[in-house]
Amino acid sequence: MTSLSLNPSITLLFISMLSLLSLTTHATAPIHLNEVCANTTFSSNSTYQSNLNSLLSHSPPTTHSLEFYNTTSGENTSNPVYGLFLCRGDVTPQLCQECVAAAVKEITKKCSKEKVAVIWYDECMLRYSNRSFFSTVDEKPKFALLNTQNITEQDRFNKLLAKSMNETVAQASNAPIGSKKFGTKEVNISAFQTLYNLVQCTADLSRNDCSTCLQAAINLLPWCCSGKQGEESFFRVVMLGTNCTLFTGWKMRHQLIHLHIQVR
Repeated sequence: MTSLSLNPSITLLFISMLSLLSLTTHATAPIHLNEVCANTTFSSNSTYQSNLNSLLSHSPPTTHSLEFYNTTSGENTSNPVYGLFLCRGDVTPQLCQECVAAAVKEITKKCSKEKVAVIWYDECMLRYSNRSFFSTVDEKPKFALLNTQNITEQDRFNKLLAKSMNETVAQASNAPIGSKKFGTKEVNISAFQTLYNLVQCTADLSRNDCSTCLQAAINLLPWCCSGKQGEESFFRVVMLGTNCTLFTGWKMRHQLIHLHIQVR
């Protein structure tokens, strides 16, 4: 399986979010985070474009879970398109549908001629390719959103984060293939701060592959965000890949914060 590759240099993009949301609180509209469009392109009016249009306009069966769906368009043609979407495990069905619809619209504009693309929102991820990637783990692309101030008691915090993250990974990865691979955990840091963890894998991954994907994301935490805390005691890290996602953070109250994206 050929994974999307990025320039090895770290790309920094600065964005602002109106509030730091807890992992069970939703924004009123899907929040676009990032997208990656590969260099391989297709021609207008080609079979691939026809199959891609069919894929992006395809609705999952009503009996199927709204949180995850994968399918192939043009399977019996010379240019099939493989696609999936994954909604965050704590969003409502309505917000999931709204996010996927927004992702389809945005990726059509941002990656209008690319055969391979992925787009991330805070609430969902949508991906397609000219090669099958179902039930496999791709290490790239992935990126992190984080804030930038150092925390106090870093050693204690890092130990609590590692222990709670490992427990959350086990919760998600132990779910059977085809079911929701989703885990959350809360840990009290102090009387005023609670650490929130959320991890998720695509439902087509095996137990081992889900665990491997999430552990790889955890291993990147020191690279992107070891000991980071945001303004006014905020802390949040979002590590997003094509097969699994990791959210961790705390909040004491809603306030304007500034995050930046690191791509690897």
